[in-house]
Amino acid sequence: MSDKSSNIFSNDAGRLSTLVKCVGARFEGRPYGIVWITKNALPGKSFHFPQGLSLKRVLLVFERLPVALDSLKNWRRWAIDLVGAMDVLVEFAPVEIDEEGLAELLGRRCGKWVDPLPLRESPALTVGDYIALGTKARGKDHPDLLTMMFGSMGDLLTRVDLIRMRFQKVSTAVQDIKANYLSDIDILIGSKDQNNPGESPEIAAEHLMGHLPRLLLRGETGVGKTLIARYLQEEADLRPPRIPIPEYLGKEDMFEYDLFGYVHGAYTGGKEDGDHGLLLENVGGVVFLDEIGEANEIIQAKLLAYLDDYRVRPRGWRGTPFYCPTLMVAASNRDLNELVKKNRFRGDLLTRFTDVETIPPLRERLESLPFILDCLFQSDSINPGAAVQEIGQEAFAALKKHEFRGNFRELEDTLRTACLAAMKEGRDHLCRSDVPF
Repeated sequence: MSDKSSNIFSNDAGRLSTLVKCVGARFEGRPYGIVWITKNALPGKSFHFPQGLSLKRVLLVFERLPVALDSLKNWRRWAIDLVGAMDVLVEFAPVEIDEEGLAELLGRRCGKWVDPLPLRESPALTVGDYIALGTKARGKDHPDLLTMMFGSMGDLLTRVDLIRMRFQKVSTAVQDIKANYLSDIDILIGSKDQNNPGESPEIAAEHLMGHLPRLLLRGETGVGKTLIARYLQEEADLRPPRIPIPEYLGKEDMFEYDLFGYVHGAYTGGKEDGDHGLLLENVGGVVFLDEIGEANEIIQAKLLAYLDDYRVRPRGWRGTPFYCPTLMVAASNRDLNELVKKNRFRGDLLTRFTDVETIPPLRERLESLPFILDCLFQSDSINPGAAVQEIGQEAFAALKKHEFRGNFRELEDTLRTACLAAMKEGRDHLCRSDVPF
């Protein structure tokens, strides 16, 4: 075969045409291609690909060992980037192979490709039936998508809106002076004479800000705690800074440097001019403490001190601490009340949160499932190019029956897998066989 055709297609038979046409006939509606690569050739002008043929599955057969790494890499990229294949298999064959040997190779490597296509189910949902996202691009985790929640989530979102309104006047007042305020602080902490750096700047409206809201979100992993923190951010396209508490365990000094900042010369390896820290960087905005239930005594004490008066003292700063109002949002999938009883979490820190909300798991709000699915199927990270446009009745029933212990993350992974299965077969609809449970 090395001196003959270098490519064989199910829809465009080359050499061994009888065998290929037979296989292709069994594979109606699922175009695939076999590329026979001789002498470690690379894809190039001498390789002719039938115009208009879109292949979702490609088998690359290399007839010579050893296989050149560049040849293997470039053919794989050709199949994925130029052909649009979503399933690429690689096989090796002797230079001389007869039809029986090739049939055995195809059956062994491509047998799953020739299963009958699943029958199209009656549609349960067509993309766009429930939600019109409009022309503005929104990812699956864009906070605007929360506004379509109703039932128990709708009630929770109303309370979250009230928290946002309570903090809004603070945010507005601070944003007007934030740039100058941080500039003044940076000059102070960057001073090389920290014995006499200067007077701390003040926020003129501090006396008007009153008691700031602090929100604790409880719920299982994957229920959307981060999404609610993003929803509270005034600028929805920005992500509030996320502070992953477990990553700071055993690194409490770094926790202090990152959150509260440090002055010039405070520690080896720090910035020459110091750093005002994450809290001051987000003064007047939302700060998200993730997995606060994992915080040890040292971290809890630092957070408690900050929440007492919203004052930030960068490491090494000897002047008056800087006032830094933020909307603190903390999240935990652990029962903090139980941790308090076991002396593993400070009760006084828990009571500092003025608002405590429990986000119900996905299995308790399945009345929203059509809306949620419609949104997710319009996300390019789950359904690239909106290739899948319809969910069949049996596929939808399987999704609705599943408990989704992993909540949204599990649902997203499930839909991504299902869409990939349909796209590999060139289908624009989901069937029961695409749902992996």
